[in-house]
Amino acid sequence: MPLYVAASENFASEDTHGGSKPWWETPYGRWRLSAETQAMQRFPQFTPHQSEEGDLCWVGRLRSGLPAGERYLVNVTYPTRFPDQAPEVRIEEPEISSSTPHLLSGGRPCLYHGGPDRGYDPARTTAATLVAWTALWIHAYETWRETGDWPGKEE
Repeated sequence: MPLYVAASENFASEDTHGGSKPWWETPYGRWRLSAETQAMQRFPQFTPHQSEEGDLCWVGRLRSGLPAGERYLVNVTYPTRFPDQAPEVRIEEPEISSSTPHLLSGGRPCLYHGGPDRGYDPARTTAATLVAWTALWIHAYETWRETGDWPGKEE
């Protein structure tokens, strides 16, 4: 069952007071949030939060599987235009050097190249997908710190 059908609905739709509703308060958004919540049950250490800015996010810790590995505080934030725009993933702790390969500004790991055939696909990608990709990124990061080589195929 696909999670998303073409962007025919305005996910930040106008409410009756002239303001805008967050995506999760639209009919599709309520269903999608339920699907996202179900997918995130794979990561019980992540809990939903609303940021000070009013954004919906999942926050939790991932632990590296390497012997000397660390624990990472990860934040997955849904943008206003979700699912038309991918959630943003940030590693908030520990601080990661900006000279780290495959790291975007603001502690955001580069998890994929754009496009539905190579990365975020609103029909299939959930916050749980992004958490799993972040766990793989953390493993690659810690391997790089130990060996100086980023594992895997780079495109």
